[in-house]
Amino acid sequence: MDGKIAAGRWPALALTLAAFAFGLLAAAPARAAVVELSATGAYSKAKFDDYDTTQRRYTGSIDFKFTSVSALQFEYTDSQTKANSLVDAGIIDPNYITKAETYRDKIYSFNWVQNLVPSSWILQPYFVIGGGKIRRYRSIEYPALKLKYEARQSETTGVGGVGVRLFFLKNLALKGELKTYVPKFRYSQWRDNQMMSVGFSWLF
Repeated sequence: MDGKIAAGRWPALALTLAAFAFGLLAAAPARAAVVELSATGAYSKAKFDDYDTTQRRYTGSIDFKFTSVSALQFEYTDSQTKANSLVDAGIIDPNYITKAETYRDKIYSFNWVQNLVPSSWILQPYFVIGGGKIRRYRSIEYPALKLKYEARQSETTGVGGVGVRLFFLKNLALKGELKTYVPKFRYSQWRDNQMMSVGFSWLF
């Protein structure tokens, strides 16, 4: 008799599971409508005996979450690196003059952002992968010689990185990212253009 009672409960259990699954599917459009706006920045400075560099990076992005842990991201980055060094311009005797280099990059990219933990967690690590276009302005100047060389180039670039969000309010998080931009998707050269940035994210 117990067996018959248990067997009679299976339709109700199946119906309950089906209703739960339907509820999850019905909730998906609400999660897919979530938008995340982010702004991050970075600044570094280094100085040696005959060489000094200054680097800064500003990034703004908008993410469209199609699931609670996955998003498509549109990103814009403005990066600038300045380097001054002493070079020997003498033919016979040493004659050290200043060489000033400037690199200005504007990067437009379309990326995939994937959380590594559920969206309900306060601490959310994630990774980013994508690609886009980089427009670079480069100048080399020798002030003592009144010489200046300028060049511009535009090419495809790969984007990759890891980051973490720390939510201190329901819709506001502190954000840290280690991201690299690699011309022509040469990810083996990721160390050439990587930088750590910090900022904020707003979820709507």
